[in-house]
Amino acid sequence: MDGREQPLVTVIAISYNHAAYIEQALESVYNQTYQNIELIIVDDASTDTSAEVIESCIHNRSVHFLNNETNLDNCKSFNKAYALSKGKFIIDLALDDIMYPTRIQKQVALFQHSADNVGVVFTNVDIVDVNGKLLNAHYPKFYHRSNASKIPVGKVFDAVLSQYYVNPVGMMFRREVVEKLNGYDESLAYEDFDFWIRSARIFEYAYIPEILSAKRTVSTSLSTQFHTANKESMFASTLKVCKKAWWLCISDSEKKALMKRCRYEARQAYKYNYIQLVNEYLSILKLYDPLYRFYKPFVIVLLHFKS
Repeated sequence: MDGREQPLVTVIAISYNHAAYIEQALESVYNQTYQNIELIIVDDASTDTSAEVIESCIHNRSVHFLNNETNLDNCKSFNKAYALSKGKFIIDLALDDIMYPTRIQKQVALFQHSADNVGVVFTNVDIVDVNGKLLNAHYPKFYHRSNASKIPVGKVFDAVLSQYYVNPVGMMFRREVVEKLNGYDESLAYEDFDFWIRSARIFEYAYIPEILSAKRTVSTSLSTQFHTANKESMFASTLKVCKKAWWLCISDSEKKALMKRCRYEARQAYKYNYIQLVNEYLSILKLYDPLYRFYKPFVIVLLHFKS
């Protein structure tokens, strides 16, 4: 830091069946070079020994621990913890992921040198397997296709709408962002896409080109559930966010980005045989996409063979 007083940072750490990784995740919070941290832990009614591991890891530490009696899912669990928080800056940490020691220090420093309308600071992230073995880094794989040599920052509404490129594991955001959004949308199965869309409409994003965290690829993570039995609710949540996004679009370029996203999501829904979701995307595209008349005949044929 540069000598300024350290503002309070709240880390909201959520576990669901992460017993094998909790100790390492919590140690990564305890070992931060930044000192003024409020830690709020939620176990979302895990069916493994997560709660017991958490209890052993927080012994004699000043930590809020919320042990849900029933599974609330990530959005409700986050909001429950956030209601207790006091931090000026917030980190949403899954307890199977890891923060490297200087992460909070560097993100707060960038916030302190940024304008107040910068609401989110994100970083590069290591991707590791269940054993902690490095698989790859998030960037350059997820550079935005519109400019393969540059990561969009500043006003990123178009960018986050058209393509996934921000890794949520590397994000820190101002408290004002959560206040403006009234927390996570609890009707959704996951929060990332909705958070990006709604926050990017109001706030700017800044990027630190360093790897400051690690995302672990495990079967119980939300991203993995796009390819499991829970994927239908994940896909349905994406559709709901796309419908929300239409009302947030202002410019033609933003509407074009949304149409691009809807075409992509319709293809994904078709791939997994969610024909009703495909039809709902097509109803959006029919109204607003100038390209619809060109690919409509092909879509009709494909849906005929799927049904």
